[in-house]
This record gives sequence, structure tokens and C-alpha cells, in this order.
Amino acid sequence: MWRQEALVGTGSRRWYLRRSLIAPAAAFVAAVAGGVAWRGSMAPPMDPSDGVIRVGQPAEYAVGEARYWPDGRFYVVRVPDGFLALLDRCPHQGCPIPPPRDGVFECRCHFSRFTLSGVRLAGPAERPMDLLPISLNEGELVVQARESAAQRRSKYDVSQAFRP
Repeated sequence: MWRQEALVGTGSRRWYLRRSLIAPAAAFVAAVAGGVAWRGSMAPPMDPSDGVIRVGQPAEYAVGEARYWPDGRFYVVRVPDGFLALLDRCPHQGCPIPPPRDGVFECRCHFSRFTLSGVRLAGPAERPMDLLPISLNEGELVVQARESAAQRRSKYDVSQAFRP
């Protein structure tokens, strides 16, 4: 009899319904908080003091090599046509793109894939990766690492590659 008295109010349908909603509600709150924190970590490229980052001499790069520059959040890639400075953000929804594997960049958010020249191979992205202007100054490659300098493009053209 004492057991039945201890369970009064705990066996009702409302009690079970309230208890069954705790775990899904907690999971939802955790997912939203995690998403907000993750999205907040995807800041746009930082602007160095003058917006210019020196990335080395052309001879230091091998054809097919991609180097990441975290200060400006971009890759400098040497392709057979020349040099490209590719923004490390996917043109689909702005997710960060990790370094290439086997000559292919792949966005981890929605799995868009791009060649070393930033050309879209597959996925939901509808255009190539954005370019940053690159030039030569006193024998060194220089990239304009400003978000406002990023060039959207609809396709790859040989003229987009910088040839020192």
C-alpha cells in the first residue's frame, strides 16, 4: 500500500508526457546552441592592417600546390595557368573549406567539390570559389585579403590566373 501512495501523481498520462518531452527539448536547445556557436566561428576573412598579405616568391610554389594563409583565410594555389588566391569559403552558404585532398577542395557542410582552380565539380554550390586579387610586389606574391576585394565568378577563365 505504501508503494501506491508514493506513486500518486507519477503514473498519470500528463506526468509521462512531460517526462517524455524533456530529452527532445534538451537536444533541440543543444543543437541550436551548437549551430549558433559553429556559425559564429565562420567569420569573414580578417583584414590585415593594410589588407595586403605577402605570400612568398613564385618559385617557392610547385604546380598543383595549395597553401593556406589563416591571416586572410584564403588559399594560394599554383595551377598550370598561374597563381590563384581562393577565398576559403564555399560559395553555397559560406562554410569554411578545408585544404584540398587529392587535388580537390570539398566543403564539409554540403559536400560541394571544387578543382584546384576553384571550379565547381559537384554539389549544391552553383558557381566557382571566389577569388582575391593577387599581384607581384618586389618579387613577392601579394594578396588583397579584404572581403570587399573578393571577386565572384560564374566560370573559370585562364585570364583569372596571375602570371608573374
